Amino acid sequence: MKREDFNRKMYDRVRKMDRCQMQVFFNQVFDSGYAAGVKDMSEERQVPELIGLEEKLQEIRGIGGAKARAISETVKKFFVGKGTGADENSSAVPRE
Repeated sequence: MKREDFNRKMYDRVRKMDRCQMQVFFNQVFDSGYAAGVKDMSEERQVPELIGLEEKLQEIRGIGGAKARAISETVKKFFVGKGTGADENSSAVPRE
């Protein structure tokens, strides 16, 4: 079911469903949403540009150039790891 497909006709059909029909309907909606989420997560994610991050970090008292570079590299590695799904601490919930 596409996002824009829920109209008055669909509403009337859902309203008249019994428990079993409603359960099947919501399972189909869930499965299509789950499949769309899996598809979105499997696509290649781009790492956001971190231009200016080091300069902003150096504005914080106690952070120098070397520490700012180390922090920005760590942030970049974090985003690359999240984009590829290689993070062992990911919050993905296994499907039952």
